[in-house]
Amino acid sequence: MKAILIFDSVNDLLYSKWDEEFLSRMKSFNDQESNETITDSHHISQLLSPIITSQRIMAAQFSNTYTSMQCKDKTSIVFDEWLDHVFMIISEDNVDDSHRELLDCKTLVQHICGQNINLLHSLVYQDWLSVLLDSRLKGDSIPGASGVIGESGATIAALNALKTISKELKTASHQHYHLMLFVGDKILALYSSRGSDDLMPPDLILLSTQCIAAQEYWNDLDQLGGTQNSRLPWLSEQNSAIVNMCAGTSGSPCAPHSLHLVEVAPRILFVALIDMDLREVGIAAHLSSQILMNLRKILLQRNLELLPNSLDTLEAALKKTTDALRKNKANSNLCSRLTSRMLELRKSCTTTTPLTPETTATAMHTALDAVIELLKPDIPSLRTEQPLKDLKTLLAPYIEFLQVKARRYFSLGSGDLEGSSLTLHKYVEEFPGLIHFIYVDRTTGRFLAPDMADCVDMLTPDTIRSIMRRTMFALREGYGAATWRRGAIHVCAVRWWERKGQPLRPAPHPPAAVRALAPPGDILATFYRQLMELVFPNDSQGVSIKELVCIHLGLLPASTAVQQARRLAHSVYELAGENPAIASDLL
Repeated sequence: MKAILIFDSVNDLLYSKWDEEFLSRMKSFNDQESNETITDSHHISQLLSPIITSQRIMAAQFSNTYTSMQCKDKTSIVFDEWLDHVFMIISEDNVDDSHRELLDCKTLVQHICGQNINLLHSLVYQDWLSVLLDSRLKGDSIPGASGVIGESGATIAALNALKTISKELKTASHQHYHLMLFVGDKILALYSSRGSDDLMPPDLILLSTQCIAAQEYWNDLDQLGGTQNSRLPWLSEQNSAIVNMCAGTSGSPCAPHSLHLVEVAPRILFVALIDMDLREVGIAAHLSSQILMNLRKILLQRNLELLPNSLDTLEAALKKTTDALRKNKANSNLCSRLTSRMLELRKSCTTTTPLTPETTATAMHTALDAVIELLKPDIPSLRTEQPLKDLKTLLAPYIEFLQVKARRYFSLGSGDLEGSSLTLHKYVEEFPGLIHFIYVDRTTGRFLAPDMADCVDMLTPDTIRSIMRRTMFALREGYGAATWRRGAIHVCAVRWWERKGQPLRPAPHPPAAVRALAPPGDILATFYRQLMELVFPNDSQGVSIKELVCIHLGLLPASTAVQQARRLAHSVYELAGENPAIASDLL
């Protein structure tokens, strides 16, 4: 049983994704299975309204927030709130898993809608969010990290091919862009134009999820006799859309980009990401909206001591917003409107006026909505016919190899892999008893692992995900390393800290403080950012978090497994250091 729900500011159901078991259980609470006059959405809203209202009141009026509730029948309810909208998951899953999924849901909403959550009233956006939620656990990426194709020959050829076709893809009005090739859910090559802002680690995870959703749709369509590059129902006619990429100190998706997806071959996608030159406006508007929401909560709590500082912070954020708007030659009336609304808000909060602070705060919110509308510009036209032909020609020697590479994971559990070689990864050969390993740099959001198809007889994707969940749970409890047996396999997990290649010892911190953080493994790496601030206060510059999970045969002694894990970590690190050209791929 599972339901993912989003409620707006008046507790109306804005978005829902549930199964029949959840719907039957909800209807049974009020004996309305036969009442055809009440829609399912209305019924769910009415039943859950007391819980949502309670959560809002506890958070807004008493600052006593809670993130989850657990019922006697093992049902868990997980909450989150953003811009006065409540995100909720009701399921029988582990609370941490549900919380992680809810954080990813909120990130995906920001990715496709920006700050205008009301776009989810559209069925197209609802379908888009649903397919992305379904795709977040497909592929062989682990929670909170994206994989890469580490074949240097194919990577260099792909990078040169992207550089060649970039000359034909330039748009007149937007000079900054990123061109990428994805194989399955892993990135093969990334080419960025001069002066472009670097993509952040969560951006690659978001783009990987978009690619998986497109691949799954095209794969299903191909089995029905569809044509290549058929239109994706949740995108435009040219398979493009405006999405938001991560930016600013918070790392939240708020920088508008134009996304274009093109299928080069089955499971091989070309991705063009065009910067819409609204990054500064998006960052400032995002910050202003967050501060205004906090200010409205302060007014609700009547906490007048915090009011002056909040007004100063909001005014500074709005100044950044108006400066960014003027830089982008936006409507000058909009800048004047924001300034006048800020003056009205400050006056109503500090003196006696006919307008109440709540009224002026609402007026300010309306003015910010006009700014948010600017962050959804028209999609620029991009002609990809000739560049796609050139790309296919340049990659022709590698296409078959890359298709096999992509099929090796996506075909797991479906029988033979069409004769593809099942030679074990060289690392696995050097360590007797080692079945599989996963090496993760949590700071860059990248991971390195052998081909899953090599150990398909012993490890399924679900087994790997279960092992990663237990690993993250152990490390969240404050342990630097953990070992355990699971049936016929033995698992060893370790985490360590580095700065410029040198090991670091974190500052002592209470385990309870770590357990209070968000669960690890979400798209934005919230847990790891908070953990770094906790153990390296004011000194986290250049610090990276590394994790290694080794999976051995259960017959291997635990001491030998731990010894091999240490050797393997050293070997992978040495390889990265000795080959700087592919270090970024390996780490």
